[in-house]
Amino acid sequence: MYQADPHAEPDEAFVAGELGLLVPGNRGRLLDARRTPVRITALDIAHGYFELEILAFEDRGAHWLVPLEEVSRYQFQPSSVRADVRAVGEMRAAIARLDVTVQIAVDGEARHDTQRRIGAERAVADQWLAGNGAPERLDVAPFIASRRGCEDAFAWLAGYLGNCGLAGMDHDLATVYVRNPNSGDLVRAHLITAAQLGLCSYRGKQVRDPSSLSESWSADRRAAHLVHRLAFVQALWRRADNPDLMLYRGIGLQGSAQLEDRRPAVISATFSREVADSHFTSQRAQAAALVRFRLPIERLFMTFLETAAMSTQYLEAEAIIFTADHGPWPGSGLF
Repeated sequence: MYQADPHAEPDEAFVAGELGLLVPGNRGRLLDARRTPVRITALDIAHGYFELEILAFEDRGAHWLVPLEEVSRYQFQPSSVRADVRAVGEMRAAIARLDVTVQIAVDGEARHDTQRRIGAERAVADQWLAGNGAPERLDVAPFIASRRGCEDAFAWLAGYLGNCGLAGMDHDLATVYVRNPNSGDLVRAHLITAAQLGLCSYRGKQVRDPSSLSESWSADRRAAHLVHRLAFVQALWRRADNPDLMLYRGIGLQGSAQLEDRRPAVISATFSREVADSHFTSQRAQAAALVRFRLPIERLFMTFLETAAMSTQYLEAEAIIFTADHGPWPGSGLF
């Protein structure tokens, strides 16, 4: 289901990633299951990032911003150029200054206020959908089977968010999320805003680049986007909901350390059992888990049905869900 190189070189042909190897032009690969090839393209020491280009597979040509301290998640060619002592020292200083963990617990009052805002906006979105050709009942089975979203739903979302000047923000956010949600600060700042609204808890890295909260991406505009998008998604999926509609998550693990109990702000799941099985049965994973659960519409953030970026290079029938902050969650300890 996913591209891979059956003739990939063994790990012994590479050296472990370290700061001294973060030199533009150096090639290596990500320590994921398929060992995705990469090339270092730039350093942003001021904000604690290195930029890389993906050299193969579905995301070929994409550029990611990766925190300097995560270089250990990569390996490099032995012939790679090495940075001088001064450059490495600057990188270490940037990490010491910027590698800060932010923790935000759910505030009940904020959650209640946000749910009230979403509920009011959902009524508006529902009327808007009805007035723009959306059927009262939406059969999503054909879209799940093809793992491609609905062209009409793409247009409905763009039109609805365009009315409040948020369509461009949504397009950029979804594009980055699909390629790599951990690239730079764009998605991270949105998840922090979501936590401040009481939609989820957050424990992760701080925002490093102040431009991520510039006027066009301010916390207020991010909050408005979250309220409007969640209202639209809930209104849309209420038209599609039925007792048999399930979400699945297949998780391929590279080691027991990944089984630690943690609760990210959002998780990715799929409406397609086939997609989940492809992760669960992957021969490249040392261990795997498969979970199934009923669709929690109120927790939906993005889905493939209305998000065009989820029907381009990856066809996963995906759903992005805000995780629960209390009680059991399907697959607790696995993601």
